[in-house]
Formats: sequence, C-alpha cells, structure tokens
Amino acid sequence: MKLTIALAQIRSSLFDKETNLQRILESMTIAHNKKAQYILFPELFLTGFAIEDRIEEMAESLDGEIITKIRRNARALNMGVIVGFPEKDGNHIYNSSVFIDNNGNILGVYRKIHLFDHEKKYFKAGDQVPIFHTPVGKMGVMITYDMEFPEISRILSVKGAHIILVLCSNMIPYQQYQDTYLRARAMENHIFIAAANRVGLENDYVYFGESKLTDPTGKTLSKALNNEEISVTAIDLSETHQAKGVLDYISNRRPDIYSKEGLV
Repeated sequence: MKLTIALAQIRSSLFDKETNLQRILESMTIAHNKKAQYILFPELFLTGFAIEDRIEEMAESLDGEIITKIRRNARALNMGVIVGFPEKDGNHIYNSSVFIDNNGNILGVYRKIHLFDHEKKYFKAGDQVPIFHTPVGKMGVMITYDMEFPEISRILSVKGAHIILVLCSNMIPYQQYQDTYLRARAMENHIFIAAANRVGLENDYVYFGESKLTDPTGKTLSKALNNEEISVTAIDLSETHQAKGVLDYISNRRPDIYSKEGLV
C-alpha cells in the first residue's frame, strides 16, 4: 500500500480558468517527473476562491471541456489528480473536488459539507461523505472548513479510509488553525492527512501555504513554507493499522452513549 503523493502549493488567478488549467497541467507534469502517483490541488483552484457574483459564469460541469482536458492529461501521465472547482449540477452549484484516477476516469466527487461564512450565499452544501477506492488504498476528501469539524474525518476513518486529502484555501490569520486541526484529525483517527493550501494574493486575502503531510501519529512528514512549491512524499498507507496500538480510538468509541446523550 505504497503511495507517492504530490501537494501542489501554487497560485491561482481569480476568474482565469485557462491560466489555472495550464498551471494544473504543468504541475501534473512536474509531479509525474518526481514519480508521484497522485497530485492534490487546493480548494476552488480552477477559478480562485472569491468568485461570488460571477459564480454562474465560473461553474463547470463534470462533463465540461476543462475537466475533460484534466482527465486526458491524467491518463497520458498515468497519474491520479484531485482538484477543486465550482461544480454546476442542474440548478445547483457546489464547492467541489473531483477525484480522477490514473486512467482518466472520474471516481467521484466530494462536495463541501461545511460552508464557511458567505459561501452559504453562493453554494449548496454537500450531503455525502464518499470513500474513493484506489489500487493503493481507500481515500477520503475534505475541503478547508470541513477539517475544523471532527465528524467528517471520523466518518471517513470508520469507513476505512487510509488517508484524507484536504483541499485548502486558508488565508492569514488562520495558520495555527490549519496546523492544529490537521494534526488533531490525523491523531484522533489514526490516519494520514495530506493538505494542499494556496499561496499568493486574492482581493484582500493572503494565502499562507504551509501545505503538509501528517502521519497517523501526528508527526509532520513534510511541510511547505509560504511560496510556490510542489512537494512529493512517499508513504506506506498500511501504517494506519499499526498506529492504533492500545489507544485505538475507533474501536473504543461509545456510540451508544453519544446517541443517548443526543449527540447527532
């Protein structure tokens, strides 16, 4: 269950899908040359975060031209890719992440469940917590604000995920929040956590990067600084089983008590 994963900590240009698409394709090639099997991009990387009143114009369907180009590149490079974009599905738009495998197939989509602040005005919240089955292991996805709620990562862990991929658009002053929550979610679930955050400026936002990969004991395996960087790290997903030890938070849960006390 060996996995070599790339975290694409790069700039995104607001409203400029073509430029961002080229950055995605170029980053995939860089990661491929570094022997990465999968590459993870930040939240809403395709369009930028603050799309707000132009959301209808910016939204893409899964069968649209841009996602199709990314799929073709994934197949050509034999690389899986997870990228954030505003997804149009019928009359709704979601803050989504598409999970594309190394054959260019769409394994599925994760739609952000916990919408942050003004996002609620523009996006419909997701209502599913999928597991993506890959040849190297089971993977889950969260998007930025999701990491600050323990429930989503716990659901993924109970479902058997070996790693959670987090697409971030975290800006100053939330450095400590990102660092603390990523480590906590890894430790409390005995699971790997990989997070790709953006860098650069967008309106009044300053994205601080610090993308990181954390092992199931909370140890930081890699952590970027505040500039553009594509880091590639090899891990063994079977360590999720070894990390439980006597702590084994998953097996020692008491859902009967939680339910009795009204925790839903």
